[in-house]
Amino acid sequence: MNELKINAIIQDLSNSLQTRSYDRFVSYFTENAIFEIPFTVNGGAVIKGKENIKKHFDNVQQNPLTKLIEIESVYTKIYHCADDLTVTVEYFTKGKSLATNEAFEIQSSIALIQFDASGIVYYKDFPNTLGIA
Repeated sequence: MNELKINAIIQDLSNSLQTRSYDRFVSYFTENAIFEIPFTVNGGAVIKGKENIKKHFDNVQQNPLTKLIEIESVYTKIYHCADDLTVTVEYFTKGKSLATNEAFEIQSSIALIQFDASGIVYYKDFPNTLGIA
């Protein structure tokens, strides 16, 4: 996988988050991929396998907190590592609170993503929980 292909995938991941198309987001993961969120309310989560990652995002979609904001856009900054298969991605989200109608624009997450020839093999997500709150 080359830099152009990885950039295209990152753009589609961003679009998927913007439209909350989590099935499309998960479609880029390999069957044995790992999705890690090191900091959660319960101390952290390591999710193994594409099917379990899909279940995680099915739960995210059902979470009532996700319905408290309207997402206008999600955009990224991508930093390629020397090995060409690892990237660090800054995600930024622009939208508004549905409760207050207040607009916001925040750095919503930083992700470390490793690819192989067929897709994402490892995704470590550092969400900006304070900014999102």
